[in-house]
Amino acid sequence: MSAPALDTRPGSGVSLAAFVGDDDTTAKLNNIANFHWPGAVINRGGCHDAGTYLKSAASPDLLVVDLGESENPFEDLQPLAELCDPSTQVIAMGVVNDLALYKQFINAGVADYLVKPLSEEDLETALLAATFSDVTSGEKSTNEPSGKIVVTIGARGGVGASTVALNGAWLLAEEMGHKVALVDLDLQFGTAALSLDLVPSTGMIETLRQPDRMDSLFMQSAVLPKTEHLSVLAAEEDLARQLDLHGEGIGRLVEELRSNFDWVWLDLPRSLCHLHTTVLRDAAHVQVVSDLTLAGMRDTMRIVNLFSNIGGDGEIGVIINHARRNKGMPKGEFTRGVGCQVYAQLPDEPKALQAATVGKPLAQSTAKGKFITELRKVTADIAPTVKEPKRGLFSSRKAK
Repeated sequence: MSAPALDTRPGSGVSLAAFVGDDDTTAKLNNIANFHWPGAVINRGGCHDAGTYLKSAASPDLLVVDLGESENPFEDLQPLAELCDPSTQVIAMGVVNDLALYKQFINAGVADYLVKPLSEEDLETALLAATFSDVTSGEKSTNEPSGKIVVTIGARGGVGASTVALNGAWLLAEEMGHKVALVDLDLQFGTAALSLDLVPSTGMIETLRQPDRMDSLFMQSAVLPKTEHLSVLAAEEDLARQLDLHGEGIGRLVEELRSNFDWVWLDLPRSLCHLHTTVLRDAAHVQVVSDLTLAGMRDTMRIVNLFSNIGGDGEIGVIINHARRNKGMPKGEFTRGVGCQVYAQLPDEPKALQAATVGKPLAQSTAKGKFITELRKVTADIAPTVKEPKRGLFSSRKAK
């Protein structure tokens, strides 16, 4: 498990009530609830049992309903809407793996629809995402730092999100002259420092563990300068050591960086979205990197829906990567499915592995390649006001 018991919003009902139809899911829910929601009500059953419970008990903060035995899942869930408080987050689960059904649920206001069987990790992530989307939807502070946030998230593993984040940050810093902090939030397996031939600092981990102590000394211990304009924050935490980190630490980190940089570019693993909804909500731009697969479209939709649920008022769009590796589904069908704009369609870059091996970004080693040419257009749209490059004697110095 990855977080302590949650302090959910006050109310007369329990924080979590679940009605599921199989022993495996029940056992996993009990494990998760014991850690996050002590006192949760978890029973065997389905829609009828949930309805009976809601008629005699206060509406919970989070309601999980198993529709696995329902012949008409969407229709059977509808009566519960009259019994739940508007503030209750509802997660439906079932055995029907159908995109149209998923969109029906989401359009009706259901927080998520999960297809069984589920791993305990995926179930925990979905429950936490629904909870955090609810408790973090308040108004933003009016006293914000001036730096802006870009977040890059991979809808699936291996789609190249870290490559997009690294090179986008490089372009924004080195070609457009902005002061940029690239933050790799994969604290055990991240590649940002490695790809830039930098040695990760232990300062980032220690600062995140003690957010109350974050001050100017943090900048000296955690930030790794790469060039005049680009700095990196990254870690390679010991795999044997448990990562006991929380969203508060990342929030404080980003706030500090926004006071010192023009742009803070976050490479955010999709499994951590539920912990960092405040950062997502405050982002000026969110890039979801995907391939043209059904799984990629589904998970992109889930991320886009999370961004909408938490009240994100920035811009969100999709970058399709590995476009020529295999045809996949038609781009038009993918675009209609995800429900948001497609920023770019990036081709495979055969020199990507070579660039990573020598510790240089593609934007530096293959600046005129098709991959970087397309990504440069996306980055220019993020920061349309390009600063004039220096014309002095040292303007042509190259990064080490």
